[in-house]
Amino acid sequence: MSHLLHLISCFIRTLAVAFILAIVATVLFNLYLKFTLIEHDTDANTKVSTKYAYLIDPDNRFTIKELGEKLPSFTAVTPDKIPYQLSSQTVWLQLKLTNNTNQLQKLVLYADNSLLDTFNIYPLTSSGLQLFPLESQDSTINRLYPHIDLSLAAKESRTFILEIQTDGPPNVPVMVLAEEKFHHRLLYTQVIYGAFIGIVLLMALYNLVLYFAIKDSVYLIYIGYLISATLVLSSLTGFGYLIFSTDTQAFINKYLLFIDYYLVIFLLTFTLFFLRYHQQSKHTYRIGKLFCIALIGCSLYSLTLDTIAQTKLFFSLQPVVYLFALFLIIRRLRNDFSWAKYYVLSWFPLLAGAAIQPLVLLNYLSYSFITSNAFLFAVMAEVTLMAFALAERMRRHEQDRLSDITYHIASGLPRKSNIERFINQLSIQANQDFTVIVVRPEHIEKVALYIDDSMNTDLFQRLFIKLSSLFEFNDAIYPLTDKKEKLCFINNDSLIFILNNKRNKQSLETLVHSIQQVINENFEVDNIKLPLSAVIGAATYPQHGTKSHQLINHAILAANSGENTAIKWAIFQPESSDHANYLLKLTGELKQALENNQLNIYHQPQIDLRTLRVCSSECLLRWQHPKEGFIPPSVFIPIAEDMGLINQLTLWVIQQSLAQQAILSEEYGYNHMVSINISGKDIASKHFFKQCLDIIDASNIPADKIIFELTESASFAYNDHALKLIEELAELGVTISIDDFGTGYSTMSQISHLPFQELKVDREFVENVNDDNKRKIIAETTVKMAKGLGLEVVAEGINSQADEDTLRKFGCDIGQGYFYAKPMNLDDYIDWLKNLVNGRIKQPVQGEFIPASKE
Repeated sequence: MSHLLHLISCFIRTLAVAFILAIVATVLFNLYLKFTLIEHDTDANTKVSTKYAYLIDPDNRFTIKELGEKLPSFTAVTPDKIPYQLSSQTVWLQLKLTNNTNQLQKLVLYADNSLLDTFNIYPLTSSGLQLFPLESQDSTINRLYPHIDLSLAAKESRTFILEIQTDGPPNVPVMVLAEEKFHHRLLYTQVIYGAFIGIVLLMALYNLVLYFAIKDSVYLIYIGYLISATLVLSSLTGFGYLIFSTDTQAFINKYLLFIDYYLVIFLLTFTLFFLRYHQQSKHTYRIGKLFCIALIGCSLYSLTLDTIAQTKLFFSLQPVVYLFALFLIIRRLRNDFSWAKYYVLSWFPLLAGAAIQPLVLLNYLSYSFITSNAFLFAVMAEVTLMAFALAERMRRHEQDRLSDITYHIASGLPRKSNIERFINQLSIQANQDFTVIVVRPEHIEKVALYIDDSMNTDLFQRLFIKLSSLFEFNDAIYPLTDKKEKLCFINNDSLIFILNNKRNKQSLETLVHSIQQVINENFEVDNIKLPLSAVIGAATYPQHGTKSHQLINHAILAANSGENTAIKWAIFQPESSDHANYLLKLTGELKQALENNQLNIYHQPQIDLRTLRVCSSECLLRWQHPKEGFIPPSVFIPIAEDMGLINQLTLWVIQQSLAQQAILSEEYGYNHMVSINISGKDIASKHFFKQCLDIIDASNIPADKIIFELTESASFAYNDHALKLIEELAELGVTISIDDFGTGYSTMSQISHLPFQELKVDREFVENVNDDNKRKIIAETTVKMAKGLGLEVVAEGINSQADEDTLRKFGCDIGQGYFYAKPMNLDDYIDWLKNLVNGRIKQPVQGEFIPASKE
């Protein structure tokens, strides 16, 4: 039924459009017939015979008196064959009129050219040529149509000599019409010009409103084009005398060709801006600007030339500009025709009118009412089509704006706003039962360390297509957009959809398994298939929230929880929300503790395994919460990373550690090194090096006494900025160490081409190294490979004499662990340094590290 109603609606709309087009076509056809009738007065031609002859005076030397002696030299011709040319010549016409009837004929002799410099009519009588011209009525209409009223008695013949001279358009159609037909012609031309002025005014106001609404300069440029087109046509048709004062119109006529340049400049500039070359193709836009600048220069140069030279220069440049504008249009058509179709169509009448009317004015085409006004008709058609084009552009602009809101620009995938709007619509309806489900590729945050934005976009576009195919015939999954897309892209790392629980015929577990299978088969980066699946979280309305942000956030929290399970998916549990709120609260308190210096630095010594002396201390951050008590770094460091506090936190640790190192050195004489932990997110900061340099300079601690222990080393290998920063730190003298080697993403092949000087073997492979043969082999191999690369090796997690002996045997340089000391605050560390315990002092052996004892 709905399909039938849609067909009927489409039929009615089509019928209405056809009816309107038929009316418009009928009006235009009738106007064409009227124009055809007024082109030639057939009644006057039958009743009054006309004979033409001409004489060209190229040097303007003849006077009317001298011409009386030259009458036999006139050449007989038909009106359309008079050889008008673009020059300063004077054309003399001999016109003989004969009344073939027995009645008085009232006629009008006129020239269809309002830019004449000279138009004089001299009667030829039986006594000879009259030496003074007939005087016409001095009026606006006479300036518009130079003419004179004549009367011919029955069977009377009269001959006239016409003196015509112009530096403007050379073609001067001279006509003889019945008085009534002449006034009809004036009426029609006034109606046409009035319609043109009305269209121009409406379009100018319309575009002015659009400019103030949208602030797009293309609308102001178009208004400039309309104004220049109006001035040009007002001069060409002479109708400017109807709207401007005589002196103003005379001034416009004088500088008509100068204005013509700016008509072309505005048209070219409008083309560049309308087709958005200023936004999308800077090179082409620059060429277009150079064209416009060149035209401005030519317009100023033309002011130094006479009218004939100006005309030749302009008409030689105009085709070049039109060809360049057509190139701009055709180039844009190759990309997208739909939004520019009306603008392209507007060029057809413009080019036709721009070609026809100059050819008529230059006497290369036959004169007619339609061809003589071709440019006026063309501009009217063009302005009308451009009104559609601007409306379409504005519609497309609005569509693009909405698309930017609802779709990601880079990927083209639906944004989060689509699902938020849809959830809000569903929640208004009664008895709704649906589940919001988030799908995130497993370990995508780690994978992101190796790929750029385009690869990440390609990955999610591929997953979007595959999951869309999986959901295509599943009616239980809601379409979220006008395009019936069922997935949205959120947080730059997840896809999300809504499941209608009432329509769903399969278990949630089955659906999740099928999604994970699709992700597993299509989780590829740079054509490398990764053996990973998907992490999925679900939140149900209304149990887990009634607002869109609640359901989406709870589904994300569920996915985070599911990542730590074997099945890799979970349904939201309110307890996890409480935990999330706790972490959020803790974030604010951590920031406050940082700002109020309520955090502490603890030192854990590092021992040279050859000299058994303290060679360094690792500075560790500790937080003693006033209410919660001790909060371990494993809790608050991830919070700092997720909430963007890690950079500020690291810089605070560096500053405090170096300040305490200065106390150890200057007050107590302990000159060993200080080791500070740095994260991958610190290295990614473009200001980190300068900030570190400022802190080091202020501390007076030599850079060669500082060790930076870096984590997430895999991310550095593919990050040019990180590599450059590490190299700058190394050049400064800072020792760069790889922390926790053997876990995470650090590999020996990556380390071999990274600028590190020290490697730290993770405690997992050091603690009780003698109790597990596999662990022992891994530790020994790691140490030997690192030594082979010329790296110092630190073993953390030494808890016994046996651990120390084994690591020393492997070739390890430095030891760290509870066998020597637990992390201590500064005062306890100073006491420890004064009273080394556990019998750690032996006879010193010459080593490469400076001992902790006073010098």
